[in-house]
Amino acid sequence: MDLKLEIAKRGEKALDFLLKRANELIYPENPLREAALHYPQAGGKGFRPAMLQLVCGALGGNEDESIPVSAAIEAVHVSSLIHDDWMDTDELRRGRPAVWKKWNPTIAILAGDVLYGVAFAIAGEIPNLTDELRYAISKELAEIYIKLCHGQMLDIGYEDINFNDLSIEQIKNMQYLKTGVLFEFSCVTGARLALNKLEDDFIDLIREYAIFSGTAFQIQDDIIGLIGEPDEIGKPVGSDIIEGKRTIIAVHAVNNANPSQKTELLSILGNKSATPTDIERCLQLMHEIGSINYAKALATDLAQKAIEITDLLPKNKNTELLKAFGSHMVERNF
Repeated sequence: MDLKLEIAKRGEKALDFLLKRANELIYPENPLREAALHYPQAGGKGFRPAMLQLVCGALGGNEDESIPVSAAIEAVHVSSLIHDDWMDTDELRRGRPAVWKKWNPTIAILAGDVLYGVAFAIAGEIPNLTDELRYAISKELAEIYIKLCHGQMLDIGYEDINFNDLSIEQIKNMQYLKTGVLFEFSCVTGARLALNKLEDDFIDLIREYAIFSGTAFQIQDDIIGLIGEPDEIGKPVGSDIIEGKRTIIAVHAVNNANPSQKTELLSILGNKSATPTDIERCLQLMHEIGSINYAKALATDLAQKAIEITDLLPKNKNTELLKAFGSHMVERNF
């Protein structure tokens, strides 16, 4: 089985559904529709919608019936990306100019908002579902968006807190709220659709799987953001250093550096005028301190825990894909 192909295939199904319904729901006057679909039309990893479909199939559900809500999740995700890019002043996304850069911040805010509306319009378009479960999924999706905003607020707020005063646990919690909750919701919703119930032992197992693999995913994203290839990740490598992002790697580095290393790190992290040589030196220090290896080991441990959970699920092709996905979290380079 080709994991990347299986993920891409499911991600494309969700994306095709989202583009079709968004074109029907968003008024044709440009640039709103064009701006809202600027990122979806560029494609994407499709991890979240693919995970929902994979989990649904693994527990005996009809994957095709799960496509509307998987598309809704992608709409919420893209909505948050559009807003985040403006808040972070990131100029590139998926190899394209950020929405705020191509148009303006006002259009970016509206484009993100309208996708949030599209998400709720299509989340309930799930056949063969009880009204109780349909309501619960829509309600939880709204609660997830609140958590996403909370996570983003923490991310912004941490920019004003010294690296020395932040703990790894605080960063983990921020990243869970900012990205992990939507990944967890994707997996748990796939299980609920398959079983047509809100609670079940299998749903509890899937939730654990999602937390472990989702956290590994985020840590690997931070690693790739530092040592990945610009053409593959769609943004300049080292931008997290220039922006002074409070990542597990950066916090670990500062908190474990000797006095001279710490002075150097703090002179580069968050320095908008940092040169490529400065960024290279920062990466060298992170390697010397062991922060990148620390992050890799943490992600690998979490991925292994996710893989072990798949042994408790029904045995089928989709379960094997979920197991492979756990490994892929820490092996991917984009």
